[in-house]
Amino acid sequence: MDKVVDLHTHTNFSDGMLSPEELLKKAVGLGISAIAITDHDTVDGYKAAKEIVGDFPIELVTGCEFSCYENGKEYHLLGYEFDIENSFIKTHVQHYHKFRFIRAKQIHSKLNKLGIEFSFDTIMEKANGAAIARPHIAAVMVDKEYVKDMREAFNLYLGEGRPAYHPKANFPVGSAIEMINNAGGVAVLAHPADFVTQKDLYKMIQSGLDGIEVNHPMHSATQKKYYHSIAGQYWLLETGGSDFHGSRVYDEDNFGKFTVPYSVLESIRYHSFVK
Repeated sequence: MDKVVDLHTHTNFSDGMLSPEELLKKAVGLGISAIAITDHDTVDGYKAAKEIVGDFPIELVTGCEFSCYENGKEYHLLGYEFDIENSFIKTHVQHYHKFRFIRAKQIHSKLNKLGIEFSFDTIMEKANGAAIARPHIAAVMVDKEYVKDMREAFNLYLGEGRPAYHPKANFPVGSAIEMINNAGGVAVLAHPADFVTQKDLYKMIQSGLDGIEVNHPMHSATQKKYYHSIAGQYWLLETGGSDFHGSRVYDEDNFGKFTVPYSVLESIRYHSFVK
């Protein structure tokens, strides 16, 4: 059996449901040979997993999903095999953690004005020490029965353009690529789907983008074919993963199905080595 890798997963150190240990156990049970923990704007989940990964027959890949925001649009950039002790990386994640708290307060205030009232402490309890993300707020809204599920929370209130939405801190994709590369890492555009225009994609490539996430649950067969062709045309790494959180009905079905060959991880490590 060929070795496979999942390069996009989340733990409860950001907005995932499982602990690093639970995620590793689940991945091993599905026959995954290596996994990247790519929590949003934090490496704490990766650090926790690194301490125990020796107890499991699986490789751990350094990772993080960095939030980018420019020109009124949000993008996600996956960083792999970078130095987690790099001073710029450490400073960035510390600042972003603080901003996530401020952003959550602003979203909470907007929800209150819309008649959706619950204490901010409830959100803090749901996050349980992790950097607060919109799924934490959505989960509270479900608990309080303001919405039937998290998807409805985003569609009606928390999604981009919805009444309780608040933008993330300005952080251009080019700056994120530079930060990741300078820390010896590889920068990959996460799940572009139909959110990224051709013009923006080419701008990212010119800024030094190393790869594109092609195999992702959000992508249709047509989109996979398109991004596969772009990756081949511009000599970009072609990655993939389940984007497992554990909180969505389709997560269980996706985990173990959206993988890439082990050779992709070898290519990422080679690119990181030569940077």
